[in-house]
Amino acid sequence: MASLRDLPIDAFIDALSIPCCYIDLGGDVLLWNEHATALFGWERDEVLHQALPVVEQLDSALETWAPLLLQYPFSTTAMTPFQHKDGSLVYATAYLQSFAIAGYTGYFLAFLPKGFGPLISTEQFNLLHHFQAMIEQTTYYLSADADGRITAVNPMLCELIGESEHHLIGRDWFDLVHPMHAKQPIAETVRSALLSDRIWNGEMPIQSKRHTTNVCWLNLTVVPILSEQGEVLQYTAFGFDVSDKKRLEREVEYLAYHNDLTGLLNKKGWLREYRDILQLADQSEGIVHIALFDIDRFKIINESFGSRVGNELLLQIKERACRHLPDTSVMFHPSGGLFGVLFLEESKEDVFRLLRQLQYELQRPFRIYHHSIMLSISIGCVFYPSATNSLEELYARAESALFKGKRIGVGTIQFVTKDMDDAFSRQIHIEKALYQALEEKHFYLEYQPKYELKTDRLIGFEALLRWHHDELGQIPPSEFIPLAEEMALIVPINNWVILEAAKQLKVWQPLVDHSLSMAVNISPNQFRSESFINTLRNIKQQLHLNPTDMILEITESLVMQQTEEIIARMNQIKRLDYRLSIDDFGTGFSSLQYLKSFPVDELKIDKVFLDDWLASKSHLLDVIVHLGKSLNLHVVAEGVEDEEMLDHLRTTDCDSFQGFLYAKPMPPERVIELLTHQKNEKNH
Repeated sequence: MASLRDLPIDAFIDALSIPCCYIDLGGDVLLWNEHATALFGWERDEVLHQALPVVEQLDSALETWAPLLLQYPFSTTAMTPFQHKDGSLVYATAYLQSFAIAGYTGYFLAFLPKGFGPLISTEQFNLLHHFQAMIEQTTYYLSADADGRITAVNPMLCELIGESEHHLIGRDWFDLVHPMHAKQPIAETVRSALLSDRIWNGEMPIQSKRHTTNVCWLNLTVVPILSEQGEVLQYTAFGFDVSDKKRLEREVEYLAYHNDLTGLLNKKGWLREYRDILQLADQSEGIVHIALFDIDRFKIINESFGSRVGNELLLQIKERACRHLPDTSVMFHPSGGLFGVLFLEESKEDVFRLLRQLQYELQRPFRIYHHSIMLSISIGCVFYPSATNSLEELYARAESALFKGKRIGVGTIQFVTKDMDDAFSRQIHIEKALYQALEEKHFYLEYQPKYELKTDRLIGFEALLRWHHDELGQIPPSEFIPLAEEMALIVPINNWVILEAAKQLKVWQPLVDHSLSMAVNISPNQFRSESFINTLRNIKQQLHLNPTDMILEITESLVMQQTEEIIARMNQIKRLDYRLSIDDFGTGFSSLQYLKSFPVDELKIDKVFLDDWLASKSHLLDVIVHLGKSLNLHVVAEGVEDEEMLDHLRTTDCDSFQGFLYAKPMPPERVIELLTHQKNEKNH
């Protein structure tokens, strides 16, 4: 039979008993054989000089192939869906090779469909074998008989393995698998695939004298060649070296799961490595303790002595702690100056003793680069069995105990108490419920009326977010709003609040013959989000509501950050004609000079100054009112609950007030009654 190299390229295509084609670098079909027609339905005349129709998003595929084939001259895909002419999908493994032959430049593609069986004759097998010769010079190649004995191997593979062809011929090709992996599932996976006459493609570790430090990995494709009767005639295997890729993958994985300074497991790695520890403790009726210890004021040490000293300190802490911890414990390093210890088979008394000893050892001076450094160590600890069945929740409880201890004072050892455990369980319950609360409309609004001080006329409302939980009952905003902030849910919640409040205002305005305003509290995260601005635009455009009737209350602490971003966002809101109010004014550290430059319309005086006046008749309240009026701002007093307080406010230039003295927050139906009653009184 003529050599493959003696055949014209179109004759070679037609002679192969597998569906294949040639395409140019732009994806247009140059050659197409009858087996491709049988597999995909397109006749040769329909596809020649047209874009390859079987690959969806061909441009994207070409962009992927080009750099791949610059690195590797031959590549394969896993089982991939291709397009049939009738619109159905054809699943096949594709072989891809770049080429420049007989005046053509582009790609050769061969398709082995799912369930692909024999080449129909020995001649066809020989032809395919010659086809492999096309890649034999550029890939690692071998062939083996039906028993897996090597019958041919190319010089590239011999050089990689470090053995001559003479020593490799006749050996079981699985002998080439690296000894460290020979008994692992990868060999069994390959054997199973080949026994069922299927093509196998994957990454296999190979013995190699060239790779002395790391294991050599080949991306290998193994094809069983069958006779007409379905018997295996031969296996062909070819592939390319992906050892560098595997090494980089290992390095990336290591960095993902370890602290890059100390080499200890980080939080993510520790959670992965010990994910089954609680189940094992249940089975053995054992106890697990998790302790987190933190270097108090580690940031100050880093800033004072420099990161070089700080890094060496962390390494010495690791070494000193490991020397004093039992062999059954596991130390890990979540971040910075925070370390963790997993104690196994220790009683609570023993763990406390160990932690006290650890604290003592770590608080002895460290000598680092001629510096003597003294530390204070705070520790939080939790044990299992407890109210949780999750390792991550157990970690969070230890973290909560650590922070609670730090609030008491540095250098504490705080175990999770029953009260802390109950509070944490409630917090976890609330966190889980928060995800459903907005979607299932568990939130609702109440409205606090606002009155004009000199006339007692109702002039507006403040919208207040409420949440009633079926099991936990009424959950105060002070409890769930900080959690919503942490969970990145506050922006969609706040956007719903402002939209709902605006809709209500639109309904209520026709009920009175004067203007009504609606104030809404804006969280810092919402204030910065682009979705907030989009919400404001939608309210203005779709509800046809006058934006000057909406008052957006932002915290004094946010305003005082003085960043260009904050000022730009305030100006952006003002260009949409919304009003801005500074909430809880006086509790922060406002500068009069800064306040003058902000585009705000209103100051809300915090209740603490009203209570201070009631207690001591301090002039501070009057000073804040005067300050606001001198800046031409509308001044609101909140938390008015006393007639004496109201009478005093009337002697000042304060504009309006809100508080329990006149009205508590109320549901929408009660607001309608209030507005209707006020209108009827005026008419009489």
